[in-house]
Amino acid sequence: MSWSGKRVLVTGAKGFIGRYLVDALLNEGAEVTALSTDGAGPEKEGLRWAGGDITKPVSIEGLCKEVDIVYHLAAISNVDASIRNPIRTFETNAMGTANVLEEARKAGVKKFVYVSSAHVYGVPQYLPIDEKHPVVPREAYAASKIAAENIVQAYGNSYGIEYAILRPFNIFGPGQDPSFLIPGVIKQALENGVIKVGNTEPTRDFLYIEDAVRVMLLAGEKGTGIFNIGSGQQTKILDIVQRIRDEIDPAIPIVSDQDRMRAGKIEIPYMYANVLRIEAIGWHNSISLDDGLSKTIISTKSATFK
Repeated sequence: MSWSGKRVLVTGAKGFIGRYLVDALLNEGAEVTALSTDGAGPEKEGLRWAGGDITKPVSIEGLCKEVDIVYHLAAISNVDASIRNPIRTFETNAMGTANVLEEARKAGVKKFVYVSSAHVYGVPQYLPIDEKHPVVPREAYAASKIAAENIVQAYGNSYGIEYAILRPFNIFGPGQDPSFLIPGVIKQALENGVIKVGNTEPTRDFLYIEDAVRVMLLAGEKGTGIFNIGSGQQTKILDIVQRIRDEIDPAIPIVSDQDRMRAGKIEIPYMYANVLRIEAIGWHNSISLDDGLSKTIISTKSATFK
C-alpha cells in the first residue's frame, strides 16, 4: 500500500511512540491529523493538530471525518499510575477507546489500529508468548487494555471496521520518559553517577522504537487481527543495566533499592514475544539491542549536556 495521500488520524500523538509514528507516516507521504489534549504541536508539512479529550465525546466530535485509517495510542500507559488511579485508567483506556471508535464508525473509517500492551498476558504460561496465549490481567492497566481490545473487536464485528490490535512488549528509544527502565537507568548513570535498581532478575523483550514503528506501518497496510510487537528475544533486566553502565562508565556502581521493587502480585518474572505472525506479513527486526541502546545513550547525552 502507498501511504501517499492517505488520511490518517493518530491519537496520543505527543506520546513517545506517537511522535515517532507521526514522523514515519509523514515521511511516507500520509496526511496526518494528530490528536493531543491541547491541540498544539510542531508544524510540519502534511500535519494538522487537533485538540480533544477522548474521555469527553463532545470534545472529539467529528474527529474522524474524512479519515481513512485511525491509529489509537492515547492512553494512560504507566502501570504504577494505573494502580494509583484505576478508575481514571478505565475511563481513559477503555471508554476513551469506545469514544474514538464511535467517531470512526460514524465517519465510515475503513481501518482501526489499536495499540494495546503485552501486559495483557500477565505471568506467562509458556514461552515465547504467542497471540493465542490467555490474557490474565495483573493490574488496572492490563485490564483496561483487555477491555479496549474487546471493544475494538466488537466494533469490527458489528460495523465492519477492519482492525489490527498490536501488543507491544518493551519499546525503547530516545525521548522516552525516564519513568521507564532504560531511559531511567541512562538518566541515573549520566546525572547521579550511581544506578539504583529494583528487581533485576526478571526478563523482558526489548525492541527499538524505529523497528516498532515499522511494525505499526505494516499493520496499517495489511495486518488484520492481533499481533505481538517485540524482538523475539528475552534479556534479563540486570543485563540491560550492566550494558548501559558499561557503555557510559564501567566504574558506576549498581545499587539495589527496595523502594523500586514492584509488589510480587503484579511483578511478571519473565516474558518475550513469539513474533511469527508479524514476520509472516513481512516484518523483520533490523536494529540490534546493543545498537538501540547506543543510539539512546548518545541521544540522551546530547540532550543532557547540550
